[in-house]
Amino acid sequence: MKFSINCHYLFKNLKLIYSVINQNHHISIFTCFILNVKNNMLKIKASDSEISIKTTLKIFSKQKGKAAIPAKLLMDILKQIPEQPLKIKKINFNQIRIISFQGNYDISLLNHELFPKYNKIKRTQACVLNKKTIINIIDNTLFAVGNDDLRPVINGVCFEIKKKKGIFVATNNKILAKYSINSLNSKAEMKFLIPKKTLLVLKQSFNKTTNIIKIKYNKYNTFFIFSNKVVITSLINGNFPNYNKILPLYKKNNKLRIAIKEFKNSIKRIILFSNPIDKKINFSLSKNKSIIYAENKDSSNKGYEELVCKYFGENLEISFKYNDLIEVLYNFKCEEIEIKLQERYSPALIRPISSLDTEKIFRLIVPLS
Repeated sequence: MKFSINCHYLFKNLKLIYSVINQNHHISIFTCFILNVKNNMLKIKASDSEISIKTTLKIFSKQKGKAAIPAKLLMDILKQIPEQPLKIKKINFNQIRIISFQGNYDISLLNHELFPKYNKIKRTQACVLNKKTIINIIDNTLFAVGNDDLRPVINGVCFEIKKKKGIFVATNNKILAKYSINSLNSKAEMKFLIPKKTLLVLKQSFNKTTNIIKIKYNKYNTFFIFSNKVVITSLINGNFPNYNKILPLYKKNNKLRIAIKEFKNSIKRIILFSNPIDKKINFSLSKNKSIIYAENKDSSNKGYEELVCKYFGENLEISFKYNDLIEVLYNFKCEEIEIKLQERYSPALIRPISSLDTEKIFRLIVPLS
């Protein structure tokens, strides 16, 4: 192995895939970058055993070869070298040398054969999404993903693609987020569960040149292919909860309309007077006056505000946990929201009043009993 490459060009591309590496992984090969040089192309792989990223860079190479190089050490030294062309070569079977204007740096290698291989799977289903759509999916679902070792099916986002329609859902049992779009152009129909970390890594891997993302799926893995990268992830096994059964029928026409910025500000002020253990926020809703309030009986602190809003329906008392309420209000890009309510202990449905015709956003929050 022997090739030349610009220092900052190499560092910038390694940085985009470094996020997948877990330096505390108990298997040493997963703390390494795998370098593969062939035909003036450098292919780099990184993995944490569940998620893998591959990227391909153009280089000038004289000799082909493979190497497994400790990722952190390589990143640390590249970060300290001024921008310049580097020569990188394998000096023996277990060492690689980086040659710069400042000096030479020899790094010990691991056995690259220990890195797992992904076989090319011919039978896959595929669809194409653009970067903006993928980011919207992530932004409108990821905050609601669960973290439950006993129920791993809620620890990711459910992707359900049906030709022109896509439905993307996440839940942690206290809140639920659903994002739907009806402007897809996919011949395939597919349904799978993507882990939370994969979507975080995927979003971090996008750059300015990323535009179209091709998604390939089989029963073992999902492949996200874009620009000069491929993100490969293991899927979560199991059936995602039937979220349609969770939705209340909302026979009562109880609705609250409110500006989201003012609503969040009221919540953040009132939480200061709640019990720090249960973090309970209360609402007393009526046509004449709607109140948000909290109290801490241990300290006799209490606070309330009258909401500037429009409420339609029956008088209603309802309470939520502060953390759940703030999470379900996360990342709305509208100025005003509508909250549909049924009974005191029935989930509340929150959605933006203004949104695109091609998308639907709603979130569900379970009140405190």
